Amino acid sequence: MKITEPLTIGTYKDKQKIYIKRPCKEFAAIEAYRRAFAEEWETGKQCTHPNLLRYLAMDKDDKGEYIAMEYVAALPLHRAVVEESINLHTESQARKIMMQLLDAVEYLHSKGISHLNIRPENILITRRALDVKLAHPAGSYLNCEPSFFLIKEKYSAPELFHQEEIQQPTACDIYSLGKVMEFLFSFSHLSIGIQQVIRRATDKHPEKRYATVGQLRKALKQSCYTDWGVSLLKGVAVIGVLTLVYHGIKDENTTEESIHFAQEVEMHRKELPPSNKAELPDEATSYTLSTSTDSILRRQQTPNAHDEKAAEYQQTAERIFKKEFRKRAEKVINGIYTAQNMTLDDADFQKQSLTSFSQLDKIQRELGEQYHLDPALSMRLSSEVISELTTESMKRLQKD
Repeated sequence: MKITEPLTIGTYKDKQKIYIKRPCKEFAAIEAYRRAFAEEWETGKQCTHPNLLRYLAMDKDDKGEYIAMEYVAALPLHRAVVEESINLHTESQARKIMMQLLDAVEYLHSKGISHLNIRPENILITRRALDVKLAHPAGSYLNCEPSFFLIKEKYSAPELFHQEEIQQPTACDIYSLGKVMEFLFSFSHLSIGIQQVIRRATDKHPEKRYATVGQLRKALKQSCYTDWGVSLLKGVAVIGVLTLVYHGIKDENTTEESIHFAQEVEMHRKELPPSNKAELPDEATSYTLSTSTDSILRRQQTPNAHDEKAAEYQQTAERIFKKEFRKRAEKVINGIYTAQNMTLDDADFQKQSLTSFSQLDKIQRELGEQYHLDPALSMRLSSEVISELTTESMKRLQKD
């Protein structure tokens, strides 16, 4: 179901090219609908923003009443993408379009207006400059009796299907913006940072979405820092793997260090007084051995005799590693993701944070050696912790 007739191109009094917007023929005779159409004009003429299609006049001709709107040589976003009139295969282009759309909706909200009809069909875009013009607001039609509100499931908030009166109409716009963001970035790259922003914007519970368009914009800007951090960690991991491969080839015959550390722990436990044996699995200090490793490893072992103890030690060592790494890394991560750093561009942010990420890599290697973990494993565990801390830092910044 449509709210109004599709835009057509015409000319106005001074032969100026315009878009002509006419009432939907099916409802033109209904008084409530005509009032909603007039209300759209009254509201629209008060809005002047570079990313909103401008309302010029309300007039009549031999076909009836119509709204004259500014003309731009543009296509609806969905059509432009399908016809390949624009190229959205780079993330920067998707961000440019999304930022203009956010500016338009934030302006409407500042005027107390909810759009409630944000979808690719209503986003006009120019081919070369990628300038955005948002059209067809539906707020004035929401409370008509009977209702003429158009629901398009894919881009409309779920509460529009279940509530007669919408308590948070701006939250509906936030949801639609999240869905449009998903559409835009699906042509380039739905990165981890972008996916996090989309998930919150499109939460089925309105109160859990971003409270304002400003918060959504801030989260979108910060998503590039999350993605950069993840990319850097992946790069460090790749270098680490290549280093392991190199040393694995170089030192293929040196196998003493690969002997199960569980054997070392078990032999050392036998040398401890009985009162200390139970304490060994519980504290990190219990794993710092004072006995010579070489003398322990030289003792004859029964194959597979300590598998259970090896598994127990491995789990405990991993848990302690993550706990200790988190304790030391938290301050470093908080120093990276600060309000001041979030104002930097990508290049300056990377330069500012490079030393901190090198510090994290150093902590990871030191703790990995201390708890005798395989370097690839310690790298994976540290990446998990860094991802958790980064998410926590971003949430803290958004609250601030």
